[in-house]
Amino acid sequence: MPGRVPGTENEAFMGMIWKGRALSAAEAARVRQNPESLREPVGGAGAPPAVVDLDKAWHGIHWLLTGSAWDGEGPLALAVLGGEQVDEGDGDTPRLLLDAANVAAVATALDAVGVDELRKRYDPHAMSEAEIYPNIWDDEAFDTDLAPGFELLKQLYTHAAARDCWVLQTIT
Repeated sequence: MPGRVPGTENEAFMGMIWKGRALSAAEAARVRQNPESLREPVGGAGAPPAVVDLDKAWHGIHWLLTGSAWDGEGPLALAVLGGEQVDEGDGDTPRLLLDAANVAAVATALDAVGVDELRKRYDPHAMSEAEIYPNIWDDEAFDTDLAPGFELLKQLYTHAAARDCWVLQTIT
């Protein structure tokens, strides 16, 4: 299972916020060698699109991209929950580092998906039944949370892929 967040399937969540940050190959190597070298939280330095905060929309976006709560096939499954675990993270989940080759594959896969396609996949009842965090799924959540978050995610991966960057992900 790519990038599975350990221990989260049956737990109650409080304030689980996803942040992603593009890292150069040198920064990624430092983080892999010494995770403490990145002292600031993922969202600390930089500006969009190099740093993105999906807030609580991350799990819904993953669901829309993969049709699964935690798993999925191909590059889209890596966009929100993918990469090598580099440490225990800043909060409840480990930080995940996605290499430049996978970042490029994710960027290409995301580019092929449009908001209209995701809107067709949006099923608030199914998402609630699957316990997709934060379980606020109603008629307005797609337009207010998921579509804007998806666009930010695409921008992050497009930006990172164009610069041969890695992406560091965290949920705190």
